[in-house]
Amino acid sequence: MNIVNDILNRSTPIETLESIDYNTLKQNYINKKKPVVLKGFAKDWGATKKWNLDYFLDLEDDKDITLLSGNFIQEDNRYKKSTFRDYILKLKDAEVNQQAVKDYLTTLDIFNYFPHLNSDTDFSIFEKCTAVNDVTAWIGPKGTISGFHNDTGKNLYAQIKGKKMFILSSTKYNQHLYPSDKYINGAVASQVDINNFSSEKFPKFMEAEFKSVILEPGDALYVPSMWWHYVQSFDTSISISNFGYSQLELFSLRVLNFLHRRGFYKSKNCFCCNK
Repeated sequence: MNIVNDILNRSTPIETLESIDYNTLKQNYINKKKPVVLKGFAKDWGATKKWNLDYFLDLEDDKDITLLSGNFIQEDNRYKKSTFRDYILKLKDAEVNQQAVKDYLTTLDIFNYFPHLNSDTDFSIFEKCTAVNDVTAWIGPKGTISGFHNDTGKNLYAQIKGKKMFILSSTKYNQHLYPSDKYINGAVASQVDINNFSSEKFPKFMEAEFKSVILEPGDALYVPSMWWHYVQSFDTSISISNFGYSQLELFSLRVLNFLHRRGFYKSKNCFCCNK
């Protein structure tokens, strides 16, 4: 049973600000682990003004990439290979012909792939609040879903193209979200798939409280560390996510990933390794 609309109907809005300074972001939201929507935060970025599928197709360099499909958080998926240009062409063709595409380009290290694009964003206010930052791109078709999960890092998520919906739930509802044993580098998946929900398997889930927002191009959302979130795109979408970590958090992630890659930690349940 799909319960997305049920959750939205009982969710509350996330606080929204039209502007923010470093002290307010740090003291009122990061220190208090409180989400906030920054309306128009990225509206003047070069990325928001320039980036679209045609712009990406005009980039001189092509790169090998890996894709996931469908709801890669709860479903059993594996990475598949492509090139950046082939994938963008596939998205463009789907837009023109109104076709469904399930492949999703996640956590692309875009400024390593295309260094000259780095000047098109400005996360400086957020990066003053963190020790280490990891900036990645999310590019995908209409209907892309990332099921409920939480991230180790603090996340400032900027919407560049298209609209995208977020549903959040606080860390105090951890047990209501039924954490999974599935390995995701830097994240914890929920067992609950709200597009195919079973109240018998997850009876406490609907006792959790939820917040929601629809991000438009130029908006940004601050998601505190370990807050649960579900994400769904309403259009072909381009987003930039900045994960901020402490040195200890980053070290812990690297140790777990090292152990996982060598088969000592959750080696049988992930999407990053071959079956």
